[in-house]
Amino acid sequence: MNRISMRNSTVVSYVCLLALAGALLSGCPRPPDNEEIIITITDENAAGPRAVTRDEILMAARSEAELNWYTSMPQTHAESFARLFEEKYDFLKVRITRQGTFDIVSRVEAQLKSGHTSVDVIHVLDPAIFISLRKRGELYKYEPAESKLIPPQYKDPGYWTGARLVTVCLAYNTEKLSEDQAPTAWRDLLDKRWADNIALKDAQTAGSAYAQYYFLREKHGLSFWEQLAGQRPVIYKSGDRMLQALLRGDVLIAGGVLGYKVYQYAKLPGLPIQAVWPQDGVPVCLGPVGILRAGPHPNAGKLFVEYMLSREGQQALSDLLGSYSTRPDVEPPEGWVSLSELNLLRAEDGWEEYLSKQSALRAEYGTIFNPESE
Repeated sequence: MNRISMRNSTVVSYVCLLALAGALLSGCPRPPDNEEIIITITDENAAGPRAVTRDEILMAARSEAELNWYTSMPQTHAESFARLFEEKYDFLKVRITRQGTFDIVSRVEAQLKSGHTSVDVIHVLDPAIFISLRKRGELYKYEPAESKLIPPQYKDPGYWTGARLVTVCLAYNTEKLSEDQAPTAWRDLLDKRWADNIALKDAQTAGSAYAQYYFLREKHGLSFWEQLAGQRPVIYKSGDRMLQALLRGDVLIAGGVLGYKVYQYAKLPGLPIQAVWPQDGVPVCLGPVGILRAGPHPNAGKLFVEYMLSREGQQALSDLLGSYSTRPDVEPPEGWVSLSELNLLRAEDGWEEYLSKQSALRAEYGTIFNPESE
């Protein structure tokens, strides 16, 4: 039986600027100082005008004053990124809801089902949810100007755009294993010497772990995962817990951890963590960003998405996280391997199949690694 560590952590209609200016010029009195002109923008799919130009978006975003960002990005890094955005747009407050990818997806779906949606911007490591939301008409149609530099395989123009590329690798503790002893491929994990000594991330909650499960199942078949389950791996909810277990010596191998997470740990003085880029392929997970159509602050959301996709925002994400940018004008993190040097496993023909198999494969994963679950 697998050992599982699962601890966790009015609306006043849109006021046309020309009409307002005309009224003022014609001698209409200004509103008293204690009365605020509130401008709200109807969703573009509904009847009525909406903000289109940058000045209109800025004015509408000022009236919204805040935005709700739902993300799977680690909390401390999400807070740091939000602060950078707030420094640029000091009239906006970012409210962060942070959980694992599929926990965020569940929360968003529950809100949509209830008809009371608070989420404005969603950014998780799962392109499938964005495809699903797009098909159901739940995404706000908006094409960020900053998305133009991003390759077509990383976006659905007008709906969502890839903001991060995340790799999944192996890692080991250099004080416990030498380079010659460490595995160099995924199939090496099936060697009996790693029994009871492999850490895995939970593919039922983590988008990157599902990407790993999907791509390695495509490459090595279901039997690979069945044999790996026979090694009695320890299942963790986060990369931090995996790497901390590696440092303590609870396990010898992190058998599927975010590359940028290893980068963060390896940069800290005295931490003996080493990444291994498997010879039989490095799974890549795309982390899109998009705006919910039913969200209360779509214009603040537009500013946030534009910033996240800008060169400044992408460089900030790279610096904070050590992750790869989807923009060709943003270099890999300093001292980190270039994507062109890796044997990448990715959805070359698009993400539709990735979505179509997701429910079945997550259930299959649960059956293999947690057979007693309901």
